[in-house]
Amino acid sequence: MPTHSAQSLFDQNVRSAEACLDLYDGVKALKTQLEIDWILRAAVVFVVSALDAYFHDKVRYRVGRYSLDNLPPTLAKFEVPLRDLVAWDAAQRKGNVLRNWVMDDLGVKPLQSPVAITDALKLAGIDSLWDTIEPDKRNKAKLLEQYNALIKRRNQIGHEGDRMQSRKSGKKLRQIARGELAGYVTFAKTLVGKIEAAFPR
Repeated sequence: MPTHSAQSLFDQNVRSAEACLDLYDGVKALKTQLEIDWILRAAVVFVVSALDAYFHDKVRYRVGRYSLDNLPPTLAKFEVPLRDLVAWDAAQRKGNVLRNWVMDDLGVKPLQSPVAITDALKLAGIDSLWDTIEPDKRNKAKLLEQYNALIKRRNQIGHEGDRMQSRKSGKKLRQIARGELAGYVTFAKTLVGKIEAAFPR
């Protein structure tokens, strides 16, 4: 059974978006009358899903390595119900219990806003994420702007059917282009690469 990491799982997950690009190109080459822009919209959702899963996995694979005497400050303040301490006492591998507690809490929370991501990664001992991976203020602002644009685009697709919302818009679909999606894939892969370089495994 292969050993995985947050990055190896991201690499697998983001392939869904890349496969959508291949599918889009293949169907477009057939010159059919099908509306194929939905393939690109699906791919935007897959890119964000891959990033969201990556941040969850980054916490999952790091948090179980700690013991009570070396907890990151945020993890040291993590609250668990008293009844759950039975699992701690009974466990031979305490890190697994710690990981399960944290992931039960995070498992229902999307990690898509920069603040939510920062807060979650602090549990895994990763502080000052955005400042660390991009120390230059202008470059950091640009990175976060690109990230937020990707999340906004995903939300337009996921929550609005990608239709314009103004009263005079006629609820027409927003435009989407292959280059836009290819840019999102490249951005996501670059972002994960920066995080892995600063905080390996």
